[in-house]
Amino acid sequence: MCNAQHSCGRYEGLFELQGTTIAGVCDVRCDPLTQALLVGATTVACGSPDPAMPNAGCFTFDYVAFTCAPVGPSTLPLTDRMPARGPASGGAYVNGCSPGFVPFFRQSTGSNVIVCAGMCAPLKTDNTLTANVSGDANVAAKLPLSAAPAVGDGVCTSGKKGSEAGQNCLFLWPFNVDGSGVPIASQYNNTLGICFAPSHYTYDHDNNAGTPNRAMPSCAALPPKGPLTGCTCNAQGNDCSGVACPDGQAHEWGCYNSVDSGIAPFVGGGEMPMKPAVEDFRLRYGGSSGIRHLIR
Repeated sequence: MCNAQHSCGRYEGLFELQGTTIAGVCDVRCDPLTQALLVGATTVACGSPDPAMPNAGCFTFDYVAFTCAPVGPSTLPLTDRMPARGPASGGAYVNGCSPGFVPFFRQSTGSNVIVCAGMCAPLKTDNTLTANVSGDANVAAKLPLSAAPAVGDGVCTSGKKGSEAGQNCLFLWPFNVDGSGVPIASQYNNTLGICFAPSHYTYDHDNNAGTPNRAMPSCAALPPKGPLTGCTCNAQGNDCSGVACPDGQAHEWGCYNSVDSGIAPFVGGGEMPMKPAVEDFRLRYGGSSGIRHLIR
């Protein structure tokens, strides 16, 4: 085991037996938004000699622990919605994106291309809180080519953690779930978000292949959680639909933190207030993916 300041990371070509990684190394933990090491004499940009041209970034296998891993010159430009670097067999390396970005979503509905997504600072958003859609401008974050973290850089706008207009900073918790759909406990579930561009995706709103898919909604277009004329929800206040909420309510799409969505604390059992489409485009590591590229 690694100590509290480190977490075990797996690397391609390191401690492999017949193509399977059987051991890892204890990498130093870090903050995914500021990219700072938790311990060490030089903490900025994961200890990079030149923070404005980092050779390491803060990445994760499980969104429970983030640790620093190498980043090569060819990976440094790979920011939001750019295809992530990965093995020839397909998928994406855990450190296949620029620092501050992670391989997270498929490029669009029906695509197998894995793209990088900016890690952002989320805020509760619905059609009454539209200004919050891109994230919290009062939180500090580090951009790859910046010398240090800066307040306002953790939002999903072009030139920051995003790459185009209309992106949402979705809370992490709806994506950080186990095989049964129960959220996995993590200090980042309500403090870390992922930049998502809904205009590239559609979803099956009625489980009927004979009807056209609907466009994925923006958090800024969804009504707030609660009773609403023309919107019917189940007894738990979820699975909402109707003329006033054709896509449901904001708490069902990762637009609210877990407390406001009604699922805290993170324990097993109970109904999850999530539309199935929330998970549809999320990368799931498998095979030769889910490891880090070892920069030599």
